[in-house]
Amino acid sequence: MSDYQSADSYLYDQATSSDHTPSVSRSKRMTYVTDRNNGSYGSGVIEIDAQSQLMGAKGFASLRDSYITLPYVVSLQNVGDVGASAMNGIMNRYCTALKCGVWNVVDSLQVEMDGKTILTDGDYKLFWNNIRAQTEWSESDLSKHGADAFVAPDDWNSMSYSRDPTGSLSGDGFINNFSNEQAPGGVVPSETQLGKNEGFVKRAYLNPQPTGNVDGTGRNPYNWITQRSQVATQISNQNGKGAFVTTVNPAARTDVAGVWYHMLKIRLVDLHPIFKEFDLIANPSLKLRLRINQGFTEINLTGGAPSAARMALRTTTMTSGNTVPVMLASAAPGNAMAGLLPTTGGTVLRLAFGPLQNSITSYQTAGTYFPYSTSRLNIPFYDIANPSAIISKPVKHVKFLDCYAQYFQGAGGKGQIDDRQISAPINVQLSAFHKNIKHVIAVPFSETSSGHYTTATNIDQFRSPFDSAPWTCQAGSSLRSMQIQVGNENVFSKTLDYDYELYENEFKKLGAINGGLTHEVSNGLVDFQKFSTIHRYVVGDCSRITDPNVPQSVQLTGTNSSCQGCNLLILVIFERSLSYDRLTGEVQLDV
Repeated sequence: MSDYQSADSYLYDQATSSDHTPSVSRSKRMTYVTDRNNGSYGSGVIEIDAQSQLMGAKGFASLRDSYITLPYVVSLQNVGDVGASAMNGIMNRYCTALKCGVWNVVDSLQVEMDGKTILTDGDYKLFWNNIRAQTEWSESDLSKHGADAFVAPDDWNSMSYSRDPTGSLSGDGFINNFSNEQAPGGVVPSETQLGKNEGFVKRAYLNPQPTGNVDGTGRNPYNWITQRSQVATQISNQNGKGAFVTTVNPAARTDVAGVWYHMLKIRLVDLHPIFKEFDLIANPSLKLRLRINQGFTEINLTGGAPSAARMALRTTTMTSGNTVPVMLASAAPGNAMAGLLPTTGGTVLRLAFGPLQNSITSYQTAGTYFPYSTSRLNIPFYDIANPSAIISKPVKHVKFLDCYAQYFQGAGGKGQIDDRQISAPINVQLSAFHKNIKHVIAVPFSETSSGHYTTATNIDQFRSPFDSAPWTCQAGSSLRSMQIQVGNENVFSKTLDYDYELYENEFKKLGAINGGLTHEVSNGLVDFQKFSTIHRYVVGDCSRITDPNVPQSVQLTGTNSSCQGCNLLILVIFERSLSYDRLTGEVQLDV
């Protein structure tokens, strides 16, 4: 059978098809619901109650098309001790960039509907969203949604590593913050990655436009005549663009060096797939509780010539959440931070982040640069012209995937060995049991109790401002002899050892259109090279052996054969179901 349509057949079909377009909706209106924080964001927890604000609203709401607007502030400050050096230059808008995936600013999500808890919050569960994007998004999605979702995948060829006793120009630990080639063309040392991280560069370009200075004076964004320095902040505020402000002079001790005011848009479907199922529902009694990543990380800066200065992670403090969602650019020649580090002495640079405020920038200051000082849930409502089909069958039964996460510190050994494989056995047993398990995913991250950073210890990869985790995992991970056991059955007929087994047999099938078997229609953002270097997960398809009615245990075994110990994040993806009445908004959970 032919798998294509000839041109003449296509033209004939177009010529004879009806041009009638049915009238489905009489009107559409956007409604927003403000959070209930009343200006208090110090805890990092945001609560949005659509039930109290939209009870009895007319029309059908589409949660599938809803999104959250979240003002988010990233700040840099020179916080060195007495006698600390000043910076050598002023910050530019490319000195920081959000990590890949805007959802990484959200640590956990709890959802209530009709007074019932649909989704429970929990640490690390939303890391699943990175894998969902890596396996479900297409290049077309990147073109259309990449900018507002801050999705620009990190490269593998730019991943580097340093544990020099004084740090490096780009930081320490795993480093993926390069925005410029580091060597002349044709020079390819065998042990050093030279390529810039195209994803980091693209996300840096997505930073808000420069509108002024910390002292209140203005700047002309991009040197365009349409936005002059005297009114640039006002125009940015009116359009909800966000803003970047810097200093007139290099930041001395205690000075703020730069602030990025992001107006983030986060689609509900990017936070959890359940929202894909709520296409049209009247009287949406929805409550959201979001824990936003908030805190700061401090970097030791050692002064020197522009090619000799050093950066090294000192500490990371999370006041809410688990992930540092922002990266600091490299100071190597040609990169965004080049020439900005002190030339003598040293200091400490603090990178702070949080919703509407952080440890450097106050809520009141942030209000100057945002059109409103709250977060909002934006929901479209449709007036259906002929709702008879919904009225005749109002109850919709849906199935959706949910996630359970458990993080195992030192599951694959601790520390690092320079001259041989660590060969640490892996044997982890999850503490929870689930019905209808579809996939089990093991994500390795570096074990950092010793030998990973210059001086810092026990700071996870995803808490480093130099690392691209959690979009990426432990670079060069070497998990082998892997087996997943659900109940008393093995998922794999033989233990998995090779990269191609992990990719071709398991990972490539996740979220794939037509099982990844058609070239004409395909999706996914991770190819084999990226998988084998910076996305080397262990994925097990458990759908063939799982029991939809009986809770089952999960155990994972194998060996870490790299030279560094690893922590393992285990994600259990399982199927759930519920029913909801599209006319009344009532929800019934299936047990």
